[in-house]
Amino acid sequence: MPPKKRSRAKRSPRKKSQGRQLKVLLASLGLVGFLLVSLLLLSYLRQSWLPKPVPPVQTGEFVLEDLRVELESALLRSGISLDQVTTGQQNGIATFDVSSPYPPAEVLSSLAERVQRVTPAAHIDTGISSDAIAVYLENRIVYLVRFAPPPVEPPPPPPEPLPPTPAPPTRARVAIIMDDLGQDMHSARTLLNIDLAVTFAIIPQNEKAPRVAALAHQAGREVLVHIPMEPKGYPAMNPGADALFVKLPAEEVRRRFQGYLKRVPHAVGGNNHMGSQFTQNREQMAVVIEEMRKAGLFFVDSRTSGKSVAFDVARAAGVPAAGRDVFLDNVQKEELIAQEIRKLVRLAIKKGQAVGICHPYPQTMAALRREAGYIRSQGVEVVPVSQLLVR
Repeated sequence: MPPKKRSRAKRSPRKKSQGRQLKVLLASLGLVGFLLVSLLLLSYLRQSWLPKPVPPVQTGEFVLEDLRVELESALLRSGISLDQVTTGQQNGIATFDVSSPYPPAEVLSSLAERVQRVTPAAHIDTGISSDAIAVYLENRIVYLVRFAPPPVEPPPPPPEPLPPTPAPPTRARVAIIMDDLGQDMHSARTLLNIDLAVTFAIIPQNEKAPRVAALAHQAGREVLVHIPMEPKGYPAMNPGADALFVKLPAEEVRRRFQGYLKRVPHAVGGNNHMGSQFTQNREQMAVVIEEMRKAGLFFVDSRTSGKSVAFDVARAAGVPAAGRDVFLDNVQKEELIAQEIRKLVRLAIKKGQAVGICHPYPQTMAALRREAGYIRSQGVEVVPVSQLLVR
């Protein structure tokens, strides 16, 4: 039996109407989309093909500020600091007065390019004068830069010479002369064992005079001729054989003095033994000093008289001289001698130097040994008497 054919159900008129509306809507949307895409494409093509309009020239405040920045930058690049620039106004034009030479061509070329980048309406003019640059905006000057090399300052005056540096304070010094040596070797050796640079004054007539002089010289001690001279009160006070007396002829004074030098080798100077009468006589002292000058000796006035002219005569003859300040052992007691040694030290500290004279008494030797440490503790140096001469 043949199959039965399916019968198509008939669509209602309402459904047919809805289908047609949907198709119309879809077609409309497609058309709108096509139009939008076409408009976008045309706009893009128009922007690509058409030339861009030139923006109008700006001449406002911001452009002026940009030009100023470029101008200052050009100055900085040429090695000019802003401390060298003074700004101002002249007839409505901003001015820059620069304390520097005119810039080189490469700096000006760079500046010209930079102002053009700010605005095509700007340019620079380097021809207005030999020492100025004008920056124009359109047809008017907005900045004027003037260059002037800094004045050549005169060289500073030479510094005033510094005051001389004061010499460091000299150490106080004392010289201690021990008179009357040459009687024996024991006194000389005892003195050499004391740690003080005591000067040896040796009486020529003393028996051991040559040996004591040689011993002292070998030990590095300074040697003097202890010149015997007439004292007041002679003959109660006797200076010894072959001493110098006021009534002696000048030739005899010379002969006796030359004999003294033979008895005291290594002598570098001399001082008077007694002599309170002789040292007051200017004529006789002149004879002695002349002999000392010939022998290259100096003289130390023991000052056995307040009226002694010996120091003055020596200086008048050009002979270096010194004078005694303190007798250390007028009283032969160790304690009192120690006190006189300290008095000598205080005087040296006050005056810078002082000369003391003593004798080879046991008490003097003991006091010198005892006070050696005290002298050093006071910063005082015991030196040969030749270091304290007036020359």
